[in-house]
Amino acid sequence: MKVIGLFLLLTFSLSAIAQNKESFYVFDGNWKPTKLDSAHFLLHVHEVNDTCWQWDYYHITGPLVKTEQYRDKDGNELDGSSRFYNERGWLDSTASYKRGRKDGYFRKMNGDSLKWKTEYLYRGDSLINVKDFTNRKDSAVESKVEKESEYPGGVNKWSRYLNKNLKYPDRAINIKIEGEVRILFIVDKEGVVKDPYVAKSVEYSLDGESLKIVEQSGKWEPAFQNGKNVNTYKVQPVNFRLQ
Repeated sequence: MKVIGLFLLLTFSLSAIAQNKESFYVFDGNWKPTKLDSAHFLLHVHEVNDTCWQWDYYHITGPLVKTEQYRDKDGNELDGSSRFYNERGWLDSTASYKRGRKDGYFRKMNGDSLKWKTEYLYRGDSLINVKDFTNRKDSAVESKVEKESEYPGGVNKWSRYLNKNLKYPDRAINIKIEGEVRILFIVDKEGVVKDPYVAKSVEYSLDGESLKIVEQSGKWEPAFQNGKNVNTYKVQPVNFRLQ
C-alpha cells in the first residue's frame, strides 16, 4: 500500500519529522485524505530501523485499527509484524511477513481475553501447520512457570516507577480520554524487555506513553522454571485516569 497525496498532520510537529523519521496523515470515514477538523482516522508512519517502517492506523480519538511493518517508508512491501484490533481496541489477530510473503505465525485471538484461538504457520506463502486452541486452557500468551517474571521489587516498586515517570499526554488530556492500555512483551532469560507492543489500545498518545514506560523500565526479574531462567510473555496494564 502506498500513500499518495496525503495531508501532513501539522499539529504533531515533532523534531523527528524534520529528520524524516516519521509522518502523520489523516483520513475521513471512507479512508480518503482530508483535513484535521473532518478526520476520522490517523496514520502514523515511523522508522523502526534501517529496513523497517511501521504504519499505525488509529481512530482519530480512539484505539488502534491495525499496525503493519514494511521494508520502506512508502509501504511497498510487507516485512515484519502486522496486528489487527477490534472496535474496543483489543488485539484481534497477528500476522508475519517476509519480503511480502506470509512467513511465520498468524494468530487469531479469542475475543478480549488475549488468549490464542487459532494459530497458522506459514513458510513462503505456504500453510505448514494449524493449531486450534479453542478447547485448551493454555496458550502461548499465558506462561506456566514456578516463578513469574516481574518488575524488580514487585508491584509496589512498579507503582513507584509509574508515579515518578508516567506522564499523562497533553493530547489525551485535551480530548478528555482515559483508560487502561495493555502492553504485551517478552521478558527474556536475562530479564531484558523485548518486542513490546500494544495488546489493548485506548488512544494514540496514551498507547505511545505506555510503550515508552515499558521500554524504559530497565531489566526485570526473569521467570524461573525447572531450575533455570526462562523466556516468558508479560502483559502489563498501564492506567490513565483524569482527575
